[in-house]
Amino acid sequence: MGTQIFSMLVLGAIIAIGTWKSIHIGVLALVAAFGVGTLIGGQTIKEVMAGFPVGILVLLLGITYLFSIVRESGVIDWIVQQTLRLVGGRVFAIPWVFFLLAALLGSMGSSLTSLALAPIAMIFAGRHRLHPLLMALTIVLGGGAGGFAPTSLFGIITNGIAADNGIEPQPWALFAAGFGINAVLFTLAFVALALRNRPTETNPSDGGPGTSGAPVPVDGSPEGTRSEHGDGATATATAVAVDDSPATAALSRYQLLCLAAVAALMTLVLVFMFLDIESDVGVLALALALVISVLYPSRTREAVKGVDWSTILLVGGILTYVGVMQKMGTVELLGHAAESIGSPFLAAFALCFVAALVSAFASTTGILGALIPLAVPVIAIGGLPGFGLIMAIAISSNLVDSTPFSSPGATCIANAQAKDRSRLTKLMLAWGFSMIILGPIITIAVLVVPGM
Repeated sequence: MGTQIFSMLVLGAIIAIGTWKSIHIGVLALVAAFGVGTLIGGQTIKEVMAGFPVGILVLLLGITYLFSIVRESGVIDWIVQQTLRLVGGRVFAIPWVFFLLAALLGSMGSSLTSLALAPIAMIFAGRHRLHPLLMALTIVLGGGAGGFAPTSLFGIITNGIAADNGIEPQPWALFAAGFGINAVLFTLAFVALALRNRPTETNPSDGGPGTSGAPVPVDGSPEGTRSEHGDGATATATAVAVDDSPATAALSRYQLLCLAAVAALMTLVLVFMFLDIESDVGVLALALALVISVLYPSRTREAVKGVDWSTILLVGGILTYVGVMQKMGTVELLGHAAESIGSPFLAAFALCFVAALVSAFASTTGILGALIPLAVPVIAIGGLPGFGLIMAIAISSNLVDSTPFSSPGATCIANAQAKDRSRLTKLMLAWGFSMIILGPIITIAVLVVPGM
């Protein structure tokens, strides 16, 4: 028992040190995997390396490479421009447009992609007298709503880890649950905060989103880019200008091809699922990216820099270490501990609470990799829906991402008006910390209790 407890303490130390000292958690976990596995667990180097999750990493590589090409092509900017133009002077529609845009961008490889909208969302908050917390939540909750899509990191990681641990994944159920819970929370925030401020309708000619005046870049500067790092992943927010000029409505052949590749990926995933044909989203994404690269080699040469190597290393390191823990019997020990609780329901709630609490300060991606395998013994006790608990843990860890310690929260606060930042920080802390308790209650009630 001593070695198993020691391996759990090391896992806690990996997350704590990585968060406190800003050392990459994936590197810490890989080194720990070889150290603990060979010196304490009696495993060979080959046995430790066997735990490296190649399948999940191919998924991450393919998705992030394809959407790096799409992002650099300007297609995302075009989607934002065309959508905001539809808002016109309807101020109450602005938060919903940003929420849906954030969900769309969040489904394109990573929920952090939605951070490209944060600067312009906060500009709109000041311009139209919208509550800054409401506009910040459009990005946080919108990104979370799209982040569990089968084509995004949280969805890929959650489904992949579940499959690796013998639990049948349900990618579209996960997406629906993540989108639904985030949408309901946003609706409640909209009712409470939009009614409090009661913004007036704006004429496009008065500088609203439909204005044909100077473009508004997302970072508030004439031509800026912003790179945010968090959860082991990287999201690059390029300047998005709201411009009504005819030129913005026309896409080049290259951009049309990129847009078609995204549509093809979504369509193929759906078709293969309904026809019950085995497929790999990562391989499909790589194939589509290769087609674009062959046709436009000079335009896609730099896209490899957009591959999310940081998340690949993070997930690879954490899952390799968890594999070492499994071989040492740590997961089995946790199963016995869960049985001693006497109630699978309480054990499930404890897992979701720990996921939310730790994720409020540390890597959400890393938490998914560490805690989902530890849920397997709880599921084995019986009486709980297997993938329902997996979904509850994953979504609980994501709902706290509004805290200033996370990339979404920090980015929104940094781009708020100076006079609003102090108050917004307190409000986002309150919202994020409330989700540590409310998140597990909501997810357990919606995703676990109905299947008991």
